[in-house]
Amino acid sequence: MRNRGMNSVDTPQKIAESTTESGLTRRERAESSQSIDERTHRRFAVKLAARPIRGTACPGRSRGEFVVRSLVIHGVRDIRIDEIAAPELTDDTIIAQTKTASILMENVGMWNGLDPRVRGNELNPLLRGYPMTMAGEIVAEVVEVGRNVDSVEVGDRLVSYTAYDELHAVTPGAWTAVGRDMPLDAAISLPFSGTTLHCVRRARVVVGDNVAVIGQGPMGLLVTQWLQIAGAGQIIVTDHFEERLRLAAESGATSCLNPREVDVYEAVRELTDGRGADIVINATNSPDAFEFAMRLARDQGRVVVLSWHTHPITINDITQDFYNKELEIIATRAGGPSASVKSPYVRWTGDESQKYIERMVASGRFSPASLITHRSPVEKVDEALRTVEDRPDAVVKAVLEW
Repeated sequence: MRNRGMNSVDTPQKIAESTTESGLTRRERAESSQSIDERTHRRFAVKLAARPIRGTACPGRSRGEFVVRSLVIHGVRDIRIDEIAAPELTDDTIIAQTKTASILMENVGMWNGLDPRVRGNELNPLLRGYPMTMAGEIVAEVVEVGRNVDSVEVGDRLVSYTAYDELHAVTPGAWTAVGRDMPLDAAISLPFSGTTLHCVRRARVVVGDNVAVIGQGPMGLLVTQWLQIAGAGQIIVTDHFEERLRLAAESGATSCLNPREVDVYEAVRELTDGRGADIVINATNSPDAFEFAMRLARDQGRVVVLSWHTHPITINDITQDFYNKELEIIATRAGGPSASVKSPYVRWTGDESQKYIERMVASGRFSPASLITHRSPVEKVDEALRTVEDRPDAVVKAVLEW
């Protein structure tokens, strides 16, 4: 009896070698139609296996087939490079590999236990306790693309504020795409460049306004650059560390005040003809700075709260400044509204701001790369955290290179 679909001379070998309408044999066609993610995965798995810190890949494409690195804080001053299962590629996602990540005082606070977010509290998801994966700004490169994705290519660069894992499964459009020619030192600060740009927009700076900025850390220095671009008249900044004040002067500050050397309140009053600053931006997370910001503002001035405050703020006399001056207190959150609310009435969504920032960097008018003062390989993350903690006089922004 003949097998169904096969005559007496059609062996499996001959069927495999027979040609289709495309001119290819069925075997060649089957090989050429192999899914893109499988072929890419095999190439990428070889790349992963070449690094001794990672596991080796197994055949197929199931989750957990190989491991990648993740920076996990297990307790106070206990950070480890853990191995976790690699994320799985789907038809509609991409896989991005971390290239560089920032280390700021926010990361230090979670590592040394001073940030209250490390204290577990089931009523507040932000207070999640240890162990916790360190998070912050990263630049990543696309290494795999799902078969249904046509807006992203392998080699594209993305930036985000996210967990410090080596690989990430990302939905296209969820992270910000940047040009491949943008230097990593500039790209790493794009998330907070958007945050500080949104802050300056929320402040409603008018050309000629006198603006005081408390704190010239990584966020305050970005604010200073945006204030110059926005046309502020005087940009009066204050910080305890001379290196940061030097960078502030290069970024557009017109007066740089060190509270260890001058009375900042009296200096601001003198610089503004006794009125006080039109706008005060609080770019430090010190609880005392909030009340001091209100002192620096003029009558009917604006106080903008940029910092993420993790400790209670006490206002000893709300009447003296807030009430008598009729101050406006403005909150500013992240990089602006989501692209999902874009309309003729919402011009500057987070995505639109990032496009603007990239244009400004390309033109040389905005320079976030100037913030980078220290860099370390990811294997020395503990040392990098200690340097940022111990040397605020020298470190502005540190990066980890993966």
